[in-house]
Amino acid sequence: MPARSRLRRGFTLIEVMTAVVILIILAALAVTFMVYGMGKARMNNAVFDVTAMINSAQLRAISRGSPHYIFIHQTPDNRVRILLMERPDAPPVIPNWNTLDLTQEPDVVLAFTRILPDNSVETRNAPIHDQLVLGAGSGMDSGGLAFLDLDSTRITKPLPAPFSAIAMSTPTVTPSELNKPTQNLAAGCNFCVSPSGRPYGVLRFNADGTMQVMTGDAVSGAVIAFAPNTDDEKGFTPKLLSVSAPAGAAVVF
Repeated sequence: MPARSRLRRGFTLIEVMTAVVILIILAALAVTFMVYGMGKARMNNAVFDVTAMINSAQLRAISRGSPHYIFIHQTPDNRVRILLMERPDAPPVIPNWNTLDLTQEPDVVLAFTRILPDNSVETRNAPIHDQLVLGAGSGMDSGGLAFLDLDSTRITKPLPAPFSAIAMSTPTVTPSELNKPTQNLAAGCNFCVSPSGRPYGVLRFNADGTMQVMTGDAVSGAVIAFAPNTDDEKGFTPKLLSVSAPAGAAVVF
């Protein structure tokens, strides 16, 4: 009989309170992960995807014997779009990569002409072979990532050799708070320009495997400082996606 009484006994108040406390702790950990962990996850995924596209551009340029471009730009709705484009060295020649008019789509801006077998002239938009669209934002619900100004004290300078020659500054844009994430692509990109308020940057991969930085003043190579998408993230570590010139090697620090 005593044994049956123990089996029928319910939970004590202490046991219930212990279970409630455990649930509260688990819920707090879940919220913490959503606020802080998702920003890091999005940052890491973005860096991985962009690096893969850069490597693809270099391989395609070599295999097809035609220049390929990585065109990264910020759209009016505050998204970052990365395009893998192909454009042969054909007219019309782009006069100045630093002053492109992006009121039209990049493939239209980089249109070219070619002579057909019947000697007629055809105008074609630059083919887009792949693209990524990344959201920029500052909160856990924004669905995006952010950038960090290259002048931030959170970034160790210079980069390890042979990337140490890459310029680690963005003289055109300086956010008021250098050590916090920013939505401005031009702040975290050493080769990006913003002639009409729409930041963009262009990397060219040649058929011989070399790479050229077409925009800004970054002859030695390109670097973008990605950061988690919320400035509430404490002690975040940025990811530096660097591409050396002329080798075209893409390395993440």
